[in-house]
Amino acid sequence: MGIYLDLNRTLSYNALFTFIIGNRGGGKTYGFKQWAINDFIKNKKQFIYLRRYKTELIDVNKFFADIQHEFPNHEFKIRGKEFLIDDEVAGWAVALSTALTKKSVPYPNVNKIGFDEFLIAKSAIHYMSNEVMSFLEFYSTVERLRTGNLSDDVRVIFMGNNISIINPYFQYFKLKPNLNKEFTRKGDILIQYYSNLEYIQKMKQTRFGKLIEGTEYANYAIENKSLTEKEEFIEKRTETSKYIFTIDYKGSQCGIWKDYYNGIMYASEIIDPSCTFHYCVRSADAQPNISLCKTARKSFHLKQLIYAFEIGSLRYENLRIKSLTQDILRDIL
Repeated sequence: MGIYLDLNRTLSYNALFTFIIGNRGGGKTYGFKQWAINDFIKNKKQFIYLRRYKTELIDVNKFFADIQHEFPNHEFKIRGKEFLIDDEVAGWAVALSTALTKKSVPYPNVNKIGFDEFLIAKSAIHYMSNEVMSFLEFYSTVERLRTGNLSDDVRVIFMGNNISIINPYFQYFKLKPNLNKEFTRKGDILIQYYSNLEYIQKMKQTRFGKLIEGTEYANYAIENKSLTEKEEFIEKRTETSKYIFTIDYKGSQCGIWKDYYNGIMYASEIIDPSCTFHYCVRSADAQPNISLCKTARKSFHLKQLIYAFEIGSLRYENLRIKSLTQDILRDIL
């Protein structure tokens, strides 16, 4: 294994959607560029470089800057949001947030999409509302408006730093990657949890690597440890815990249990469908026989949940349910 990601090994699995999560600076985007450029030069196959928001494409004019030296016999230009190789359109830069306003734009010979930085930390930037549906609609549009050879499928490479495995895409497709394996496959979806020890060792020896040694950022950027997922409060519920209520949230469900002997509440993916205490905290999740409670004061049960969270007596059975529960609590609070 070289110091950077070998995308050819990933592509050999021939998945339609591939999610690559790994070291920051580990070569995910570079590998996609190599594939895109080579495939256009050899086969005239075009590509789309996708980001979430227009502001993330401000520096798109530098797209070829780090890789054009590998192709000294070819000329690279960028015209607006078009990528040109030898004065021919090789690809497009597209922002997902505005992509659906351009449904009539044809993508004649596109056979690959690279969605860069598909994972984000919960900060000033947020996932789009109904983002996965927006992406699938965009993907469908690209497939439908191709005018070239349609014998090959449009493959997608989702590229992300190791921020969190809890994200709208994994939730939508019900993906549960095995973090002890590099590759996890579910149908036509491949997840690659990429960690390059050679890259880690080299980065540790740099001046910057030594400066940040032992910090949380070093754990994330060099050691490839998740930036947001912490193991605190992860605990299996006790056998004596009793089911209390269910919360629906953005297409997922959270089951709340309580052990009345130790006073601990547990958030779990295990749901009791016979329980009649069923809530949601967003109008978009409202359904018959589900109580809409946008604030805790409308529900004794939600007050209990918040109190348990505030005094440190709330536990989560795994990282997925921890992330979901904390999103619910943010909305309530």
